[in-house]
Amino acid sequence: METIKCIVCGKNKTTPYIEVSDRLSQNPELYQLVKCDCNFVYLNPRPSEDNIATHYNSPNYDPHNFSKDNKLGKIYKLVQWVTVRWKFRKIASFYQSGKLLDVGGGNGEFADFMALQGWKVYLQDKISKLDNLSDSKNINTVQNLETIKDDEYFNVITLWHSLEHIHNIEKLYFQINRLLKPDGILLIAVPNINAPERTFFNKTWAPFDAPRHLYHFQLKTLNELCSKYKFKIVRKYSLFQDTPYNILLSIEKNKPFQIIKGVLVFYYSIIVTLLRGPEHSSSILVICRKA
Repeated sequence: METIKCIVCGKNKTTPYIEVSDRLSQNPELYQLVKCDCNFVYLNPRPSEDNIATHYNSPNYDPHNFSKDNKLGKIYKLVQWVTVRWKFRKIASFYQSGKLLDVGGGNGEFADFMALQGWKVYLQDKISKLDNLSDSKNINTVQNLETIKDDEYFNVITLWHSLEHIHNIEKLYFQINRLLKPDGILLIAVPNINAPERTFFNKTWAPFDAPRHLYHFQLKTLNELCSKYKFKIVRKYSLFQDTPYNILLSIEKNKPFQIIKGVLVFYYSIIVTLLRGPEHSSSILVICRKA
C-alpha cells in the first residue's frame, strides 16, 4: 500500500471520510477514504500501480458481468448502444471527423463505434481485453501513452470513467497536453460524489468501488484539477444514464424491499438532477479546452 498527497491542492491535510469494503470481494479488509481541506475525497492509503491489476480480475466486475447474455446484460447493452451515440453527438458538435484518443477505453465499445464513423482512433488500456473490437484499420491499441509519437496529434481525447482509476495524474495530464491539438477538446466523465443517491446507500454506494476508484470528484474539485493542468471547462452535462446503473449496483440483491427502494431513489435522483443540474447528478461529463 502507498500513501499520497491530495492530487488537487498538493497538500496532506486530511480527515477520515468513510471506510468501505471491496464490493467484489469476500475479504473483510476495509479501505480508508479521506477528505482533504480542499474538499477533495480520495483513497489513502491505496494499492500501488504495480499491484492494482489483481483487483480487476473478478468475474463480477461490472464490464465483465454485464457483458453476459442475461437480462441485466441485455439491458446494459441497450443502454450502452444509446450512450455511445449520445457521446458521439457531443463530440460532433465540435468535430465531424478527425483523430481520437480514448484513454482507459475498457473493452473498446466506444472506440469501435467511433472508428466505424470514420474516425482514426487510438485506444489505450492496460487491463481490459479488447476482444470486442472490429477489424477496422482505423483503430490502434496501446498500453502506454508514452509510446504514441509526438507527431500523432489528436482532435479529441476522452476519459470515460477512467480518470478515477489512474495512479499518476500528473503524468497523465503531461501526456494529454503533449498529444492534444491546441484547439482540441478533452472529455472527462466521472462519478459524482454529490450524487443524490449516495446518501441512501452510504457505504454500499457502488461508485466508492474501493480500491479500484482512487478519487471521488464533484464538479468543483474536477474543475480545480483541470485548471491546475491548464484546462478550462467549456461545457458540462449530467449523465442521466448512470443513475439506474449506480443504483442497481448499490442495492442488496435478492431482497424485494431493496428493489422498491431502488425505484424510489431513482425517481428522487432524476428529479434532483433535473432541478439542480450536473453538480447533483450521478455522474458528470465535462468538455475542456486548453486554457
